[in-house]
Amino acid sequence: MKILIVNHFAGIPKYADYSLRHYYFARYFNEKNFDCSIITSKQNYQSTKKIDSDSKIINNIKYFFVDEPVIKSKSLFSKSLRMFGFAFNLFRFLFFKKRLPKADYILASSPDLFTCFISYIYSIKTSSKFILEIRDIWPLTQVTVHNLSRFNVLAMILRAIELLLHKKSELVISNLPNYERYLADHKIQFKRYEYIPQVIDTDYYDNNYKMVKLDQPHLDIFKSFKNVGIYAGTIGHYYGLDNIIKSLKFVEKDTAIILMGEGDYKEKAIQLKKDYELQNLFFIDVKNKSYLFSILKKCSFGIVSFPEKDFYKYGIASLKMFDYLYAQIPLLILGPFDKFSILKNLRNKYVANYNDDKSISKTINSLTNLNFNEINDCRLQSNKLINDYASIRLMKNHLNQIF
Repeated sequence: MKILIVNHFAGIPKYADYSLRHYYFARYFNEKNFDCSIITSKQNYQSTKKIDSDSKIINNIKYFFVDEPVIKSKSLFSKSLRMFGFAFNLFRFLFFKKRLPKADYILASSPDLFTCFISYIYSIKTSSKFILEIRDIWPLTQVTVHNLSRFNVLAMILRAIELLLHKKSELVISNLPNYERYLADHKIQFKRYEYIPQVIDTDYYDNNYKMVKLDQPHLDIFKSFKNVGIYAGTIGHYYGLDNIIKSLKFVEKDTAIILMGEGDYKEKAIQLKKDYELQNLFFIDVKNKSYLFSILKKCSFGIVSFPEKDFYKYGIASLKMFDYLYAQIPLLILGPFDKFSILKNLRNKYVANYNDDKSISKTINSLTNLNFNEINDCRLQSNKLINDYASIRLMKNHLNQIF
């Protein structure tokens, strides 16, 4: 059996390892003696790095790389233009440039619905069965976050594509625990649905992400402050980061926060640091997973933050959450994480109102005063959450039911 996975933003071991979900898929398929390949972008969306090849075999998995326009702006229009550019190049790649062996299944993954649409058209040409995966509910999330009218042209186009792809797919899958509820609420037609959880492979992490020496300015942060929290992920407008920054005016003097990542809110966050004259807020650019975990292991707590938006009731599968759990650090939970993700299963939760900087600072002060037994309990809970709800074993069990 031949399976082709198409994901604009697929993670690539040792190159762009922010999300290895489809690498895990492909590895599982190859273990079953299926022939699985992945098509993704040459561009690492977290940096300016670019794959310098049209194809590579990485850990016995065939990757094909398609170019896309490099757009520095983080606006919704720019994101959509980038997705459309990748989809156009994917169309040229599939239909005119590269002759691929016929696939029995083509699995296309959101949020890039333009790419999913091109993959569906290609499945018609090759008489392949089409599988749609939803990891981010476009256009609903963007319409909500950017306050778009339902008559917005882009929203209407994406909605039409969304309805078509669900109706025509042989199977719809998602890593969002309550996505089936979304299908019912929005009266979307589909043939079959399966939930496949977001997972991490702790053995892969143990073998590939070794501790590295931190740059001196980053080491100095931990020398200067007894307690250092971290937010590692997209520094976006809709993550409630403004109130996290404001809360630093009220935390204990030996406490600092690191914001690690890129996003459309980063410039504003840097300006807020200046406006509030904060000496306990630091910014670190994304490097690689080994560097990330070397920092996480030194941190007192990790921050997961999302606004109280209605669409989160359909589930949350944030990548930063899994990185924190693997690092076994306590979590500061802001927003609906404790209701609509695996964090709802935590026995002890440190939850604050992301709209209230005083609530955030109070919870941070509680986290920085945990005793040894409380910290050890957080480690034990992290291990249990991964084993019970996010282990590679669970992903394989779900895939076994499908294939």
